[in-house]
Amino acid sequence: MKPIKQIIAILFLSTLFLLLTAKAENEVRIVIDGGSVFARPIAIVPFHWNGQGNKPIDISSIVVADLTNSGMFQAVPPQNMPQEPISATQVNSAQWAKLGIGNVVVGQITPSGNNYVVAFQLIDTLGISGSAGRVLLQKQYSIPSSKVRIGAHTISDDIFKQITGLRGAFRTKIAYVIQENSGDRPYQLRIADYDGHNQHVIFRSAEPIMSPAWSADNRKIAYSAFENQQSKLILQDLASGQRDVIAQGSGHYGAPSFSPDGTVLAFSSSKEGKLNIYLYNLKTHQITQLTQNVGNNTEPSWSADSQHIIFTSDRTGNPQIYMMNRDSSNVQQLTNQGLNYSGRLTSDSKDLILISNDHLMKKNLETGKKQFLTTTFLDETPSLSPNNLMIIYSSTQGLGKVLQLASVDGHFKARLPSGDGQVKFPSWSQY
Repeated sequence: MKPIKQIIAILFLSTLFLLLTAKAENEVRIVIDGGSVFARPIAIVPFHWNGQGNKPIDISSIVVADLTNSGMFQAVPPQNMPQEPISATQVNSAQWAKLGIGNVVVGQITPSGNNYVVAFQLIDTLGISGSAGRVLLQKQYSIPSSKVRIGAHTISDDIFKQITGLRGAFRTKIAYVIQENSGDRPYQLRIADYDGHNQHVIFRSAEPIMSPAWSADNRKIAYSAFENQQSKLILQDLASGQRDVIAQGSGHYGAPSFSPDGTVLAFSSSKEGKLNIYLYNLKTHQITQLTQNVGNNTEPSWSADSQHIIFTSDRTGNPQIYMMNRDSSNVQQLTNQGLNYSGRLTSDSKDLILISNDHLMKKNLETGKKQFLTTTFLDETPSLSPNNLMIIYSSTQGLGKVLQLASVDGHFKARLPSGDGQVKFPSWSQY
């Protein structure tokens, strides 16, 4: 596989970034290091342009990149395609079947005023659905010229769901922190499409920024920031830019995590000497302490039903991962060997994603089976995609920190290198 394939993801709020600050100068883009041998072959035939001149944008290449970056598909390069049909009636299923290509996507783009009418079809060429040449999916969208990428990623989601039965994550975002190597405000909190495109800076500072977390509705981000050498926990509205201080004072305030039901924000603070976990009620603004100085307790995250909190604690010596009820009762230890931290539960609560001895690992909580997912160096702060298929995390590369992607099954890996600075604390948005 060629080492470079860029993909472009979708804006999840069409008006959001009209109100955000300037676009980031140094962009972070996905570079695929190696595909999966388990990936399904698919052909996305270049969409036919029915207008004059060249295509304004290559929608099919965006779809190719999205599906490839899911780790579940391997797209056939256009030069290796036996034909370039523009409709299902022109698809010669036998020619594709000889290449082992079970699915072919064809499409057309037609200009219509300030919009583009984009029509596509997904064809079964192997007859798995009952007969070769059957159209599995057929849709048409009228897309404003300013939202062509949105249309492309909607198509990617459609195809992904039709073939796999799973929801795609091509309309999601990531938040992360970049520390540039120069400037009077080198710390930047950025938001981007999940692949690093469409980056925007939402906050700059001369002092460190850490641990951004998305609210359940994707409208706000909580993060830890130092201002005037004092630690603060900030809640920032993405549309207005308004920043509210949730907690501040002596000690450190950090590691925020919103409950999926959108009612509370868990965070850690060392205001009493040791790190403890607290809940901030988003409606009443009341703060409740959950852990009581039994070791250091930090990095809270949630089960999908918002009833359990996963956290890191050194109460038995080395850092291990624990789980407790939302009211702090019924504390259970989930790991006990090595150094384990940054635990995240999959939505079905069967697998625990964590950092174990500085590497990304998956542990099945039913069988106890462990699987190291990466061989990168000094892995940190994993965050799951909302469909639980991919993990974004940071690792050390040379003298800096970069973002990395890995599939939950460990078969696919990619990285998001930055041009200038260190990239840390990635956080994947909700749907």
